[in-house]
Amino acid sequence: MDKTNKIKDEKYIARASITPASVEQSADFDFSCIAVPTNNKQLRYSSNNNEYFYQILKTEKENIDVNRMDSGLPLFDNHPYDNSASNQLGITVSYEFVEAGIKMNCKFGARADEALRADVKNGIVKTVSIEGDIINYSVERTEGSIPNYYAELWQPTSLSFSPIPNDIEAQIDVKRAVSEQINKSNIKPKLSKLKQLINKF
Repeated sequence: MDKTNKIKDEKYIARASITPASVEQSADFDFSCIAVPTNNKQLRYSSNNNEYFYQILKTEKENIDVNRMDSGLPLFDNHPYDNSASNQLGITVSYEFVEAGIKMNCKFGARADEALRADVKNGIVKTVSIEGDIINYSVERTEGSIPNYYAELWQPTSLSFSPIPNDIEAQIDVKRAVSEQINKSNIKPKLSKLKQLINKF
């Protein structure tokens, strides 16, 4: 394994299912989600290294900078390109490290209307994205394979509702926004070219 650490300032986005809170819990939070599952793998493109890679976010306590989580992550509508207070729909009120990954409990704010609240409760809106910064990577390379970049240290910065998955093949529990990250790097490969690359391995 290549243990070279690389500082990155790119964002990542992970999708996870929402679990509405029970009536007894509703005073404390409105829904919970496994914001990042223990087993995760996201195909991305590195403009610095000019290569595709699989990003794997480590989910142990020692891998997470929890400073922002401790004070509560803002909850936005869709990806927070405009993360002003007027677009904030709620906040995370607690989190815990569980076997399944990082579980977060969220509470709606005054800007979340009744339609959104009902859609979350009824399972119509059922995915969120977590955004954050990768602070430190380690890289694992194997001949003839796409390398694995392990996020050894990273910091979650916000959550957002993302009802339309960018990765249409990941429709159960966890959904990944591959094309979103490629676009942020100003890399817009054709889908057919991407599929050809994946099929090589």
